[in-house]
Amino acid sequence: MKEILDDVVLGDIVDYELFGVEGGFEIEFNSFVSDRLTQKIDEYNQKKALQGKKKDLLEVAEDGEEETPKQKTKFKPLEISENGLELIEFVSLNCSNKEGVWQSDVELKIDKNSFVILNGKKTKEFWNGKIFSQKKPLRMKVRNIAGDESIIVFK
Repeated sequence: MKEILDDVVLGDIVDYELFGVEGGFEIEFNSFVSDRLTQKIDEYNQKKALQGKKKDLLEVAEDGEEETPKQKTKFKPLEISENGLELIEFVSLNCSNKEGVWQSDVELKIDKNSFVILNGKKTKEFWNGKIFSQKKPLRMKVRNIAGDESIIVFK
């Protein structure tokens, strides 16, 4: 049973609100939770922390004396913010059809420095957790930084 439970991964959870605004529609992301990414980040943090402890033990054991003070960089674990929006790398809105072949009417990519690439054009704007569309979105695709995609169909 334990082996099976280790393989259980929940789908990404996207918490958002859709607003009608002047000139179109805006989706504001409240939070993003990815069970798979959380597990991977936890594994990475545990591995790095363990490697650091082993290295400290080896350094003391090699010379048999107390370690002389040297500048060491302490391992700083990766952390996910409260809302988890840094785990999103891509959002696409399909305003043309509710099913069938995907048509990206609006595409928003977030680069590694959190700058927005909107419909293929690089900007100097930081992502504010929102995406705008002139037409009402029928479906939304959200891709996390590991490449997993979630598709949301609006009612």
